[in-house]
Order: sequence, then C-alpha cells, then structure tokens
Amino acid sequence: MIERRQGIGPLGSPRGEPERPLLEAGLLFAAFYLTAYLPLGASFSAGSIDSPGYHAAAIAINAPRALLMLYLMAVGDGLSAFGLGSFKAVDLRKGLFAAAGAVAVMVPLALLFSLLGLTNPLLAGLGGGAKRSLALVPLFLTSSIATGYAEELFFRSYLIRRLGGSGLPPLWAALASSLLFGGAHGAQGLAGIVATTIVGLWFAWRWCDGRNIHEIAVGHGLYDATVFAVALYS
Repeated sequence: MIERRQGIGPLGSPRGEPERPLLEAGLLFAAFYLTAYLPLGASFSAGSIDSPGYHAAAIAINAPRALLMLYLMAVGDGLSAFGLGSFKAVDLRKGLFAAAGAVAVMVPLALLFSLLGLTNPLLAGLGGGAKRSLALVPLFLTSSIATGYAEELFFRSYLIRRLGGSGLPPLWAALASSLLFGGAHGAQGLAGIVATTIVGLWFAWRWCDGRNIHEIAVGHGLYDATVFAVALYS
C-alpha cells in the first residue's frame, strides 16, 4: 500500500499527495493503458467504429476508469486539487471552444497525412457512400464523452500533477503527459500517434491555462464525436 504524507482518512477526508507520485502514476498507467502499446490493442479498434459494439465497449471500459480516477483523487489530494468542481453552463461553452481548437489543429494534420499516404487503422475500411443509421449518433456521442473524461482525468488532471509532484517543471510535465497520451494510441498507427500527441498538447495547454477538467473532457469528447461523425457520415 502506498503511504501518504498526511496519514489515512475516510473518503471525503483527503490524505494528501503520495510519497511516491511516480510509482502511483506508473501503476495506474500500466493498469489502464499499457496494453495499448502491444499488438493485441489493434484488434479492438481496427475498422469497427461503425459497430454499436465498439462504442458500447468504449463506454464499458472508460466509465469505470473515470469513476476509479475520481475515487482515487477524492481520497488522495481531494477533488479540488485536480480542478474538479460542479459542472456549470459555462463549461459547455468552454468545452465547445476546446473542441473547436482541437479540430483546427487536426485539419492541417489530416491534409498532411493524406499527402504522405498515412492512414489511421481506426478509420480504415469505412468505404464512402455506405448508409449508416443515425441511431448510432447517441451511442458514439456517449462513448466519446466517457473517453474524454477517462483520458483527461488521467493524462491531464492527474498525471501532470503527479509528474509535477516528482519535481518535473510544468512545461515538461505537460509534454511528457502528451507523449504518453499519443503513445497510448499506438493501435491507430503513426498518424494516430502523431495526431493524438499534438491534440494532447492542445488539451494540456487548455488544462494548464484554466485548470478546468470539464472544459477539456467535454472538449475532448466533442472532438472525438466530430471525428466519428465525419468518418461515418461524410
């Protein structure tokens, strides 16, 4: 069990930062995302985003991740230390801005990848002109928001704080978290790794600027949903 600086208290009474922040972060990263670096990770994602089962699985995986992160944050440093507060109407507006920024980052990257002949296996096999039911929209929107919260809670809110607690300056902590975020999308090929790393830097900047988890989580979710909508219906 990882000892904490302020002793151990019940849920609602934060115990403080861990004595070994990198050990805690490393264990969580291995539990959540290490398999994404292995070949078996590709079998889940390749060419299946038009399947309801893909998005149902994404919800089943990411909702528990987000809830576990919230629990660990609450009993650790306290939710407020990680930029977690009640959701406000303004957070939706900020989320829309964060999503728009991510799309603006991604458009020139997509054009560059097209010129270089780089493809994302996640989007491969989605032949143009295929008719898909709009009933899939609520499902991929839900899965996108679940993914947004799970990944932003870990890679931005949690990981940047833990890297900072180990002595890493904020800029380097943000860069390291973005590189790990990109690497965890290895099943999407080189294009996916580069794109998610750069988009991750955008969300890291928004996080460091505002410390508002709802902004970047909603922004991340809406960005993912936009990518799905374009890939499935354009």
